Amino acid sequence: MINSIELKNWKTHSETKLRFSKGTNILLGQMGTGKSSIMDAISFALFGTYPAIQHRKVAVDGIIMNRPEQKNQAKVRLDFGVDGISYTVERTLELNGAAKATISKEGTCIQTQPQRVNEEIAKILKVDYDLFSRAVYSEQNRLTYFLELRPAERKKQIDELLGLDKFATAQDNATTLVNKIRDMVSEGESTAATFDITKLKEQHKTLLDEAANLAKTGKDLSAELNEHNKKKIDVEKGLKEAKELYNKKVQAQKEIEGLTSRLGVIEKEIEKIERKGIKDKAELTKSLKEATALFDNLHEEEKKAEGEEKASFEILAHAEAEMGSVAKDAEEEEKLLKQCEKRDRKAIEESVTKKTEETKKLKAEHDASVASRKENQKWLDELKAHLDKCPICERELDEKLRNKILEDRNGVIEKLRKEIEKQKIAADLAEKELEECKKEAEELNRIEDKLKCYKDAGKKLKAIKGKAESARTKNAQLKKKKEDAKDVSSKAKDALAKLDSEKETIERLEGYVSDRSKTKEALKVKEQEAIRLPVNEEAVEKLQNAFTTINVSISEIATRMESNATAGKEKAVQATEKKKEIENIEKILEGVKKKKKAIDNLNKFKIALEETQAVLRTKLIGSINGIMQEIWPELYPYGDYQNIMLEPDADDYALKVNTNRGSDANWENVDMIASGGEKSIACLAMRVAFALVLVPNLKWIILDEPTHNLDQQGLDKFVKAINETLPRIVDQVFIITHDDMLKQAANAKIYVLSRNKEVNGGTSVEAF
Repeated sequence: MINSIELKNWKTHSETKLRFSKGTNILLGQMGTGKSSIMDAISFALFGTYPAIQHRKVAVDGIIMNRPEQKNQAKVRLDFGVDGISYTVERTLELNGAAKATISKEGTCIQTQPQRVNEEIAKILKVDYDLFSRAVYSEQNRLTYFLELRPAERKKQIDELLGLDKFATAQDNATTLVNKIRDMVSEGESTAATFDITKLKEQHKTLLDEAANLAKTGKDLSAELNEHNKKKIDVEKGLKEAKELYNKKVQAQKEIEGLTSRLGVIEKEIEKIERKGIKDKAELTKSLKEATALFDNLHEEEKKAEGEEKASFEILAHAEAEMGSVAKDAEEEEKLLKQCEKRDRKAIEESVTKKTEETKKLKAEHDASVASRKENQKWLDELKAHLDKCPICERELDEKLRNKILEDRNGVIEKLRKEIEKQKIAADLAEKELEECKKEAEELNRIEDKLKCYKDAGKKLKAIKGKAESARTKNAQLKKKKEDAKDVSSKAKDALAKLDSEKETIERLEGYVSDRSKTKEALKVKEQEAIRLPVNEEAVEKLQNAFTTINVSISEIATRMESNATAGKEKAVQATEKKKEIENIEKILEGVKKKKKAIDNLNKFKIALEETQAVLRTKLIGSINGIMQEIWPELYPYGDYQNIMLEPDADDYALKVNTNRGSDANWENVDMIASGGEKSIACLAMRVAFALVLVPNLKWIILDEPTHNLDQQGLDKFVKAINETLPRIVDQVFIITHDDMLKQAANAKIYVLSRNKEVNGGTSVEAF
């Protein structure tokens, strides 16, 4: 049972809460008051959708309230109970399209994702949206929908409602699949017929034998290669040892030549230095120490003078920068003073006062003329409205007098109009001149305010210029002092460099003498080492030729092995490919066999589908007819139609009634003989039967505008049915209607919906 629903910003519902009762619930209101949107909200709360969304007739921005202003989201909350357990489902729609959903069981949340909530509700109700929308929810004006369809379309839609369309679809799919498999069988048989599988197997055996022979040859070549490699190791070892000895002897001879050459160079350098003459080293060291001390002192004096000059330069730079800044201020001060001299403050202020008074006067005169014109126009309008009497004194007026008065008054109004135009031009001109005077006064104030920022800038500039000149003089003096110190320090540095060069020459001579002694000793050692190495170039060449010969043999064997291995691999690959070709043909033949069997099974399956569909249709229609015939006396309390049934044939489902004309039953189509009200009662019986058969655990029916096209007699019958009969058959009936006649359903709970559409107002609900 659906207990209650709450809507927030849902279409026209700003804040709506309804509590439903067991039995019949009627939502009554004029078009556009939000009745159907409540049933849409029930469907949306349960399944996240409703028919208009499914048919793409409405988008998210059409669901969220957008009048009189756009809302950001819409919310729906539905409380329902199943088997004594209460559930609450909440859904939210955002303007950006995002959707949220939760479902709670006895107050505890059990799912939070929209799809999971849909699945949970389908499991609880044992019905999904598709079945709910077909069996429970009758859309607006569609109670007699099935009677209005063409036979073929009615057959199709009722089969879909009963779920029988799936069998027809399955049969079509099976036929398509059989045809596809037959094509595959034909293709497989054609492919297999192009090959001689016996010949392929013989070719495969030949390739395997050839690959085995090549493998044996490869093993023989491998053994031969191993023997040659062993010999190569011995020859290579002897060659290596001979090369090492020979290389040592060659290296010793090179080193002897190098040492002999080096010794000659050293002797020449010693002779060159001695020819120049050599000073005493101790005396030179003393002079070098004194010169170093003198240079250090002079260098310190140079750095001190450089620091003083740098500090003086920074003071000068700061003074010049400050002078530049103040010079700009002094220049701006002088410029502003000249601008002030050009303006007379007193004259400007007097002009503002004079123009202000003149503007007020002209505006007052203009307003007075406008008022006078309005008064005359009002009098003229009164006179036109009372053509035979004076609007002031109410005396009788003849046509001539009335025309003269109208003419005079129109003349006065025209004169005032011209005067108003002149006064408006004069007032606008005066106001424009006043604005110019005010701007002049504001400009003078701005200049004077700005002048305050540059006060005494000229005096400051004069003082800073004196300071800068003093700094410039001092910086020049310190710069000369730095240059003099640098010159003295440079001369001392040159003298020190000369002494350093003389010291380096003495130390270089000492090094050459030491190197001469060491070189002579090394030369003697290398000459003795070369004598002890007996190997010669001919012995090394002989061993090298033997090594080259064995390497050539190894290379030839390796080439033969590689060629043999390549051939063996090719044969193996060819054998593998031939085997795969054989396996593919065998696989094709086996597949053909299986596909033929599958065709037999699918044909049997099609027959089974057809038989099952027929049996299921018979049982479902039997159940539907049983329920319709059981409730028919309750819904239709007259004697002219004794019974009702839904009769299927190959092309249609016909809804028929028993007219009982004669002794035998006489069944006739409802849409051929029944009135509008009788058709509605018959379709209501069919709708109830569909709901009870297809959704036996969910005894709800939703009918939107079910009284469409009913005459008064049919409406009376319908009211009686929903008042007395339906509550005994189903747990809850929801009826949406604009027909006030349904207020006569005394046992129903009635909700009256209203809305002021002139101001885009929201829906309001009153329960009865």
